Formats: sequence, structure tokens, C-alpha cells
Amino acid sequence: MRIDTLYVERAVEAYATTEAMRKKFDARQVELIDDYQELFSRQKTPYLKKRENRNIFLAARKGACVKEAPPAYGYQAAEKHFYYVHAFNCIYECEYCYLQGYFSSPDLVLFVNHDDIIAAMERTVADHANERIWFHAGEFSDSLALSHITGELPLYFDYFTRHSQAFLELRTKSINIGALRALTPLPNIVVSFSLSTHEQAMVFDRETPSIEQRLSAMRRLSELGYQLGVHCDPIIYDATFAEKFEMLCIAMRDLLTYKKLQYVSLGVVRFAKDVFREAKSNYPNSQIFARHFIQGEDQKMRYVRPLRMQLLEIARAILKKHGCPEEKIYFCME
Repeated sequence: MRIDTLYVERAVEAYATTEAMRKKFDARQVELIDDYQELFSRQKTPYLKKRENRNIFLAARKGACVKEAPPAYGYQAAEKHFYYVHAFNCIYECEYCYLQGYFSSPDLVLFVNHDDIIAAMERTVADHANERIWFHAGEFSDSLALSHITGELPLYFDYFTRHSQAFLELRTKSINIGALRALTPLPNIVVSFSLSTHEQAMVFDRETPSIEQRLSAMRRLSELGYQLGVHCDPIIYDATFAEKFEMLCIAMRDLLTYKKLQYVSLGVVRFAKDVFREAKSNYPNSQIFARHFIQGEDQKMRYVRPLRMQLLEIARAILKKHGCPEEKIYFCME
């Protein structure tokens, strides 16, 4: 992977993971630093600067490694959901991405102190010893896109082998499944793919694998025995949304069958206020903003509720029409 500068915190320089990753990066220069935040957060760097140059930080996560997810974040809302922080920012460029405006920089931060992250998960499991809880990877960075470089998945699979009451969801748009092919699937690990209509993915999901490629990767994982999930999120208004979404549902049915899916989430496009301003500035002509947005009770910018509910109900009805059991469908962040 070609990058401009690889920044390495001195505190993690001796980590075996750090050394292994350094060999995989083709960096013009490598710099040792004391604290990644001094550079990463020092000044505002435009999000689209990532098109011109890319820097990567190898660092230790010093804040909370595990955080509780917001309401309606995951399947089985009555159960506890958490996400763990293994990286910041993403190699892809989606026009609706909530990372634009979230961080001061679009550079990648890869945390290498996975033992500390797993220890935080261990404490969380202990706090909920009599409950089934979920951990999610992919909140601040795609969970698979750089997995061949970061190499942490075997550590997490080992942890979840020993903790069957805890579930892990790997959220992704990547078809980089080599690391998963080398591991043994577990009943408490779900690999979930974000999918949208073919037409919307072509327009809004910049630099990502196509929907056809993602479905093909899902089929390969299913054949290997992996548990799979789908996130149809964000749904973006389009006058012909219903017919285009139906084509996606038919493709899922024919390539996978809905019996192979653990759940399908539906969510309508939404932004935090700062991200909304940033996205409109980055993509002023995007069709995402063709419909009016208002600020909701949760302070997020959304379509008006009747339109959101119409889109969600249309999507749910089409999924059911093509064989998806209603109990596998849930509305995300609504």
C-alpha cells in the first residue's frame, strides 16, 4: 500500500504487530513520534485531501477502547451493543460517510494495542455476565479493508472462541476476505456487508467494491460457513427507489437465499450537524441533498419522518416479498 508518511508512536515501535505492518507499507518516509494526536488533531485537514496524499499512524489507543452503541444500533435491540475502537478513518470515500467532519484529519490511524482492547472487552463481558452482548467492529473504519495488513483478526477470533455468550459483528464494504478464509468460522461472529442499490453504489460509494463484488464475497463466505448480515443503510431518496431496491433483493435471494442471513437492517440517510455541513461542502451537487433535511430530536439531520417511514416500509415490504422473514428485518437508528 503506497502512502506518503508512516508515523509510528515510540510506545508501539517494539510491538511485533508494528514491525509486521511496517514491512507491508510502501512509505516514502517513516517518522517516530511521541503521540499521534499531536499531529492527527493539531490542525484541520480537508477531508478530500485524502485524494492527493495519505498518511498512516501506528499508535496505541489511549481512550476508551470499548463504547456503548447508541439505541437501535444493532439487531436484537433489547440486548446490549458495544463497539470497539481499532482504527480511525477509511480507505474508501462515500459521499454520505459520517467520518467527514468527525475527525480533524482524513489520515488513517491504526491502533496496535489489541491486547488492551480485548482486555476492555473482557471487563465488559464480566459486567454483563448473565447477558448475551454484542461487540461491533467498523464504527470508525472498515473492519476488513486492511485486515491483510493489520493482522488482528486471529486475536479476536481466539477471544470469541472462548466467550460464546458474546457476539462479534464485523461491518464492511470490503471484499478483502483473505484473512477470514484462513480462520475457522464461529457461530457467534457475523460478517455484515453494507449494500445499496447498484445505481446508488455506483454514484455515492466512491472507491468501494461494486455491489456485485460484495454479493460474490458474501456467497464465498457463506460457503465457508460464516454467519452473514446485511445493512441496507443509508437508503437515499430516489423516485425509482422501489424498483431498484427490488433488483437488489432479488440478487440477494438468488445468490445467498435469506435463510443464510442472520438479519437485514434498514436505515435512511442521516448526518450529525457538523458532518452535514462538511458533506454539502465536499459534494455540493450530490443527489443526496436533493430532498430537504430537518434536524431531528436526536439533533441529527434527516428527511422528514413521513418520507423516512415510507422508504423503510417500502424496503421492508420488498424484502418480505422475496422471502426475507420479517423477524430478521430491523430499522437502524430510528
